[in-house]
Amino acid sequence: MEIRTCKECGFILDTRPNMKSIDGVCLSCLNKDRKNKINWKERQEWLTNYIKESRRKNVEWDCIVGVSGGKDSCAIVRRLFENHGVRKALLVHVCDEFTPSDAGIYNLDNLVKTYDVDLINFRCSPQRFIEETRKSFFEELHPLKWIEKQLYAKPLEIAEAFNVPLVFMGENSAFEYGESEECEIFHPASNEKTKVIFMGAIYPYSNLDSLEVAKKMGFKTLSDFDDWQRQGSADDFTQIDRKGYMIQHWTKFIKFGFQRVSDMACRLVREGLFTKEQAIQMIKDSDYICDPLAKKDFCRTIGITEKEFDEVVDKFANKELLVKDVNGKWRRKDLL
Repeated sequence: MEIRTCKECGFILDTRPNMKSIDGVCLSCLNKDRKNKINWKERQEWLTNYIKESRRKNVEWDCIVGVSGGKDSCAIVRRLFENHGVRKALLVHVCDEFTPSDAGIYNLDNLVKTYDVDLINFRCSPQRFIEETRKSFFEELHPLKWIEKQLYAKPLEIAEAFNVPLVFMGENSAFEYGESEECEIFHPASNEKTKVIFMGAIYPYSNLDSLEVAKKMGFKTLSDFDDWQRQGSADDFTQIDRKGYMIQHWTKFIKFGFQRVSDMACRLVREGLFTKEQAIQMIKDSDYICDPLAKKDFCRTIGITEKEFDEVVDKFANKELLVKDVNGKWRRKDLL
């Protein structure tokens, strides 16, 4: 098949499910220009009033925030307390069974202590997690399909159980990843009892913006610790919380020809930090790499050998896009 890339950012076209493009430009790049037409100040003023009007008598918390402890959740909590009059929030952290990084442990603890907030550390059944992860890995090469559903579902379920009116999450992924032209404020899971709000539809979402806001409250990156010298990544500040989790991103490369490096490098083109040429070079150098520590942690957690891992990967490899190099690594044909 012909392998096309976005004329603006260099992202591979035609393979990401539901991503759209127009005349060779991905919708993510086109949406960058749409952001300039949104009245962000008006949305922020609306949110302050909406939070105030949504408060319920005899309910302890103004809102729930689904958090990992990463830069986005830190930025959300900081803005809610300092910009929008939130008095008390409940944080909900949905765990998986992978090994947490030192940065992940520190950042979640720092977030809770900085704003003196309540935290529910929701740990799904370990056996259920392993069973579901193994099933999705062996059958679909989509290992964290089940736990990612829990990341969105549990904060809403807890909000409904405690009668909390609002749940906050990060970016509107459909808009940011080129599936929709609309930067909707409310998540589709919203209902009459509880509204789920994308904070990335209140402030113009940007990785660098979230990082800057999070650092003001002490957020630390992988480079601040020694436990994980991560490979196959374009940065040291996104998805840094748990090691084995990165396999979810890397398996996209095997099926679709891109993973986290492409996502981040092309985002940073849109944010003005990289040129298209720099992004393409980074994608060529790193997008195919499976972080060895993440792979080891993933295999240990679900009880398989690295040989079994490789056999499953080879089974799902998209041979229209990929070919093995001299070292036996799957690579994009157009970047060799």
